[in-house]
Amino acid sequence: MKLAIPLLLLLLAVPVAAQAKPWLGIKAEVVEAAEANRLGIEGGLKVTRVDKGSPAAVAGVEVGDIVLSAGEKTVKTIEDMQSVMAGMRAGDFLSLGVRRANGRNEPLLVTMGSENDKDDKFKDDNRVKELRERLRELDSERRRVQDELDERLRQLREGKANPETQPQPERPQPETPESPKPEAKPIERTEVKVTLGASFKNLGVEDARKIGLEGGVTVTEVSQGGPAAEAGLQAGDVISHVGGEAVTGTGDLRTILARHKAGDAIELSLLRNGKRQKLTVVLRAR
Repeated sequence: MKLAIPLLLLLLAVPVAAQAKPWLGIKAEVVEAAEANRLGIEGGLKVTRVDKGSPAAVAGVEVGDIVLSAGEKTVKTIEDMQSVMAGMRAGDFLSLGVRRANGRNEPLLVTMGSENDKDDKFKDDNRVKELRERLRELDSERRRVQDELDERLRQLREGKANPETQPQPERPQPETPESPKPEAKPIERTEVKVTLGASFKNLGVEDARKIGLEGGVTVTEVSQGGPAAEAGLQAGDVISHVGGEAVTGTGDLRTILARHKAGDAIELSLLRNGKRQKLTVVLRAR
């Protein structure tokens, strides 16, 4: 007997930050052993519903797809998916390996949403979209800084780093009534309408230091026939700059891509097997 369990409901049992519960927006069921054998796979989660306008729908997930992997983890059970989602927050990128109904395996990159986005009659308002996208970016940046802090504390505890001290900065003087107030900068729209045709993950702080970078993203998958594949990008490449701008994580990558349109040529600076290279990718519409 098949047991269909909505993943978006299962996430409620995962302890994540209350202000940004992740939302994928699919319903799926475990692939039974007989069907897995017929398809020649070890197992997976078969998508039975994709919520309209959900992160999964935007990324291209379709009913009938079988999720084989999430991030770097093979997915065979609901518990496998839960363990991956437990470390996610709204705004994070999640790479999914899916088997299409036509038998092809494809990588998809999902930008996790927030449960606050569900069932909202104002979700189509442009200003609401802009603010929610900005919140996702801030949450993703907070996550990156938290990871860096955790790594630094670990190094200090294990004696692998020396404490650094520096003079305390001077406290700013109170603003006088005559002082002009700085203009509030408009919130930048971060809706991504283009794709590189590849999946990425943040480069760990320790790994970045080992190869002499301040940060970057590692290519985990490259879609066959996509723009990244045509440009020569490979899994394992570490991207440090996109269009001349430093990339310290997937949040930076998303922000840069949001400023481009289909047909734009963008230069990638990367490290491959210890050697620096540059590739030019022509972006396509999502």
